[in-house]
Amino acid sequence: AVKLLKHPAILILWLVAFVDSFVLYSYFNWTGTFLGTGKEAGGVGIPGNWIMPVMGLGQISEMLTMVLLGATLKRLGWRVTMVIGILGHAARFSVYAFYPNPAAIVAVQLLHGVCYAFFFGTVYIFVDNYFPKDVRTSAQGLFNVMILGIGALVANSVCPYLMQSVFTQNGATNFRGLFLGPLAASTLAALALALFFRPPVRPEATTN
Repeated sequence: AVKLLKHPAILILWLVAFVDSFVLYSYFNWTGTFLGTGKEAGGVGIPGNWIMPVMGLGQISEMLTMVLLGATLKRLGWRVTMVIGILGHAARFSVYAFYPNPAAIVAVQLLHGVCYAFFFGTVYIFVDNYFPKDVRTSAQGLFNVMILGIGALVANSVCPYLMQSVFTQNGATNFRGLFLGPLAASTLAALALALFFRPPVRPEATTN
């Protein structure tokens, strides 16, 4: 399966998938605490019983965005669609870091659909379209390892440490500083994908 990474564009996509997975799981690790922390402590101040419903808006938007994904891919192509998906993370963490207004934070949860469907959904569709049938399963497994395995594992190991030990001092969490990390990472990942992702066109591909 590692032989599939010999093409530079596929290697770039695989590495970007790690960064985007890390950023996604950073969102899952930190958002609940951020939403529930009082405004005086730098959080949003959303009551505990409303945290899950607010985050649930992202799951609803994910389903709606998946419906639009096919038409988006046809119009914009692989690279632009995935770049938009990654930049969705950057936009969300920008609001988290610089404008933690409750209404804005609730509204920006709707970007989750763009973040997930436009990148991760597109990656899986790309693999199905780009790779021949005899290596397609291996290719899917390779990206699954990065997206659902390594990226998630690293984020779930590092994110609690960053929040509790690096960006929390004397009981106060520097949420802005914390969120600048995934904001920068997603921005750089989008830039790398925009500049270096140039997969060769295959005859069986249905999307450019």
